[in-house]
Amino acid sequence: MEKRTAFVKDWGAVLRVNKGRIECSVKGQVKWSLSPAEVSSIIFLVTSSLSTEVIRLANDFGIELVFFYKGEPISKVVHANYVGSMKLWLKQAREARKNPVKYARQFIYGKMHNQWVTVHYYEKKYSLDLKGDELTQLSKEVLTADEVMQKEAQGAKIYWRAVKRVIPSTLGFKGRRKMTQNEENLDLLNKALNIGYGMLRKEVWGAVISAGLNPYVGFLHKYRAGRISLVFDLMEEFRSPFVDRPLIGLARENPEALKDLKKVYSTFLFDSDVIYTQARRLANSLLQGEEYRPFMAK
Repeated sequence: MEKRTAFVKDWGAVLRVNKGRIECSVKGQVKWSLSPAEVSSIIFLVTSSLSTEVIRLANDFGIELVFFYKGEPISKVVHANYVGSMKLWLKQAREARKNPVKYARQFIYGKMHNQWVTVHYYEKKYSLDLKGDELTQLSKEVLTADEVMQKEAQGAKIYWRAVKRVIPSTLGFKGRRKMTQNEENLDLLNKALNIGYGMLRKEVWGAVISAGLNPYVGFLHKYRAGRISLVFDLMEEFRSPFVDRPLIGLARENPEALKDLKKVYSTFLFDSDVIYTQARRLANSLLQGEEYRPFMAK
């Protein structure tokens, strides 16, 4: 049975044990009630209370308790008799050292496929030739560690050139520009992309922590002190469907809306189930040797 991730999203929620089940309630109203055997993680996104009995059950059943503050993970309970995280961390570090391309290739394959889905949508809708098929061809050619980075760079050129063609030229978008110290000099779309990727980073970071993975040990992005390399790895699959595509749609419909930060922030609706599932799949792949399959948008 695939275990579930439970979220505590309501302010003032209370978690307690009732008849052997973990129960989450707000002002006396039960929000959810789950058997501890069917839960892998409980994610606390807001201020809440929990009983020591919940902590005891979490320890007995190996349930991860992860706490967030302002959208970022701040703490995770390490259980006294549960060593799952350490076992996973050791396997993650071993794979990252010996065979990083195995996972890096899958992250980039998923990224290019999802970029192709975005580009192909506009090719079909407006009968344009945006070279979208070259993205899928590049993703299939990746075999070595060096090729991963080369193909990703080639794919990015094709992808952002296509994006430039489908958004209004009045936005002044000349290509993807990452966050810089001179953020005010960026065009509106790049500013909005940086906001979206920042929000996505928090979401993926939480998923990585909840799955028991070490956020600092990556496969595509090399280790660097303080850098959450694995989070940046896993983000690649989600950038186009969850950030780029809604922003491209907004830019086409109402370019002036990109000046409204409130509107930009409200544009992103991340599918937490998908993101947390991918993190769990990666953990299972490392622990059990299963093939890791990237998220493929439709």
